[in-house]
Amino acid sequence: MNHDAGLTMSGTRELSLRADGPDRRDLLAHLLGLRIALTTVGVICAVAFAASVGYDRDLIVGTAVAGAGVLLVSMQGAMLLPLTVELRNGTLALNEVLRQGLLAAAFLVLVVLDAALVPFFAAQVVAGAVLLALTPLLLARRHRVFPRWGRERLRELAVLGVPVAIASVLGVVYLRLLVVLMSLMSESDNEVGYYVTSTRIVELLIGLPYILITVSLPVLSLAARDDPDRLRYVTARATEVLAVAGVLFALGLAVAADPIIRVLGGAVYAPAADVLRIQSLTLVCVVVAAAWSPTLLAMGHARSMVIAMMAGIAGVLAGGLVLIPPFGAQGAAIAAVAGDGVMCVVTYFLLRRAGPGRAISIRTLAKVLLAATIGAAVGVLGPGPDIVRAVMACAACLAAVIGLRVLPAEILDLVRWRRSPQLHP
Repeated sequence: MNHDAGLTMSGTRELSLRADGPDRRDLLAHLLGLRIALTTVGVICAVAFAASVGYDRDLIVGTAVAGAGVLLVSMQGAMLLPLTVELRNGTLALNEVLRQGLLAAAFLVLVVLDAALVPFFAAQVVAGAVLLALTPLLLARRHRVFPRWGRERLRELAVLGVPVAIASVLGVVYLRLLVVLMSLMSESDNEVGYYVTSTRIVELLIGLPYILITVSLPVLSLAARDDPDRLRYVTARATEVLAVAGVLFALGLAVAADPIIRVLGGAVYAPAADVLRIQSLTLVCVVVAAAWSPTLLAMGHARSMVIAMMAGIAGVLAGGLVLIPPFGAQGAAIAAVAGDGVMCVVTYFLLRRAGPGRAISIRTLAKVLLAATIGAAVGVLGPGPDIVRAVMACAACLAAVIGLRVLPAEILDLVRWRRSPQLHP
């Protein structure tokens, strides 16, 4: 159930561009009001759908109960937006850890009590209620608002959030499209299982760089409005850092694919390792694109994100239709790489047309590619078990990155400071 509808990112941007005062409070109150309205409609639709398709009573009631929990969590998410704008990431992390801890504790108690199905749905309500009660303690008094539903303001927020919401929905379709194609076009259930297993592992890492969108968006939004030179600089440096991160993720996953699959899926899924080796390349494209999306959003170019995602979907669809019948899961993995490559290239050209993309150094990215090649050679030719070779490959790549002076000076200065803090009182 997607209760966000693009409001987190568009709301963060709009709050960042407003001075702390009555206008920001009014905007926050309407963001909260719109969250409540949209989530309520979503819950009603979900319950109606569950009833219309013939779910049994427990599932229908469970959908309603879980929806109430989603409503509470959604309300809290809107109330905490000022913490995102003020870059209070430690408090946000604490809140998320607390939420997950409450859910885990509730599930554990229910398992011990051998509870029925519906109480498990109710765990979300308990977690949401506790977090909502604690929220005033996390916020300054000036950030505590009651929901408002002014027609003009709600219309303004809806218009701002629509392109981001479309991009979010397309992102969900994008991740699931090849799974659907595999289920429809593959003649082997095993091949479907191999691809789904590989995809789930890749998705665990894909979510990490998108944390940067929320963290960096307030800073980039102000830079887009007040300091274009700073926006270009930050975008270029973020590209370099995330390109290195994407390569390291891909190297580690590709070289250690076999033991990772065996640990997470068991020996029966061992053939999925070859699929994972191919699909690991998607991490490079997705992580690099994650450096560019917040810049486009900060500039108010959310439609560019939609265009890039649609191009990626077209690439995935074309690749899947051609490659899945003859090659099965490995064909789907190749299609995923092709689609992500298309999405990344389109995003780059849209960013370049917007301006900040012109500050990205192709020469530096070529150095990252050279470092990746060195790391891959070590991973393939090095001695020892797969895990050892994965570590060696990442270490060799990182050493090459440092030797080629790819990392921004700020990163290197931070590392030197960590090593010798006594030199920097």
